[in-house]
Amino acid sequence: MGAATEAKSTGQIEKIFGGRVKEFKNPPRDVQARGRKAGQVTDAFSIPYMLTEDILKNDGEISKEIGMDSLLRWGDSEYFEPFAGMTTRKAIIQMNELKKMNTWDYIGHLGNKLFKGHYYALSSNGAAVKAYPAGLFSGGNVELAIQYAIEIAISSHDDPWSVSGACAVAAAVSEAMNDTASVYSIVQAAKYGCVKGEQLARQRDDLHVYPGPSVAKRLDMAIDIALHTSGGADPIEELRDRIGSGPAIAETVPTAIGIFIAEQGNTMNCIYDGVNIGDETSAIASIAGAICGAFRGSKSITDGYLEILNEQNGFDLEKQAEAVSEKCQNLS
Repeated sequence: MGAATEAKSTGQIEKIFGGRVKEFKNPPRDVQARGRKAGQVTDAFSIPYMLTEDILKNDGEISKEIGMDSLLRWGDSEYFEPFAGMTTRKAIIQMNELKKMNTWDYIGHLGNKLFKGHYYALSSNGAAVKAYPAGLFSGGNVELAIQYAIEIAISSHDDPWSVSGACAVAAAVSEAMNDTASVYSIVQAAKYGCVKGEQLARQRDDLHVYPGPSVAKRLDMAIDIALHTSGGADPIEELRDRIGSGPAIAETVPTAIGIFIAEQGNTMNCIYDGVNIGDETSAIASIAGAICGAFRGSKSITDGYLEILNEQNGFDLEKQAEAVSEKCQNLS
């Protein structure tokens, strides 16, 4: 759904589509998804979908190597050219050139000093959108989800900020899988994962450390905005204007979780907010939707959407979900 609105402002979305987008639309000619059909996914879902398939093929194992192999397979798919982001594109090109995936050291290889020092180029939201499988396969174990998320993140994003954002999403999804989960416990898990992920990342010697805004502190800001916006102001607009909805992981992840809080985990409301917030709409809606979906379940999705997604993308989402559920039961 966010494919049609990506990179547009909220005002542009309303003008182009005549109001808020709440259904699948054909993407306009001036967005990344131009030429694709309504209901076809972008990188924000195709990467984790393929990663989940590869994790299942490897009997539920999650490692940096599996993440790299899956990303290379995605790089050979129809999604690469229109959707590969700055960091992901660099990583795939580099892996294809080196052909030594089990020994490849990311640090210093993703680009020159200018590229490495540019926060938006390095800590994009790519690590976060593909983090939800770490939460699913953890079976509700937040600590395990964090460990899995680190492996997935460093397959393409080699810095503490990316790891921090990915662990926040994975921990939130993991907690959401528990029967006792609440909006509060999910957000607390996200906060914990965000901080713990950064701490663990900074203990490694194979990651690139550089200046940038803290994902954890931005998340605290987003929580405060979602809980305390008053005076008739819209918390979603406040998140957009104060945190941002751009490609940096310190914008995408806090804003997605802020939306989750503001809408109290209502799946479709969160997805609609992400689709219409502007800029990185696919990524924000996908992250918020992943957390809500794990929390509220498949019945919280609008009737008929599943069939559209399967038909337009050649997916079998029910089969994948059943396989993940079975694998988690066997691992527990």
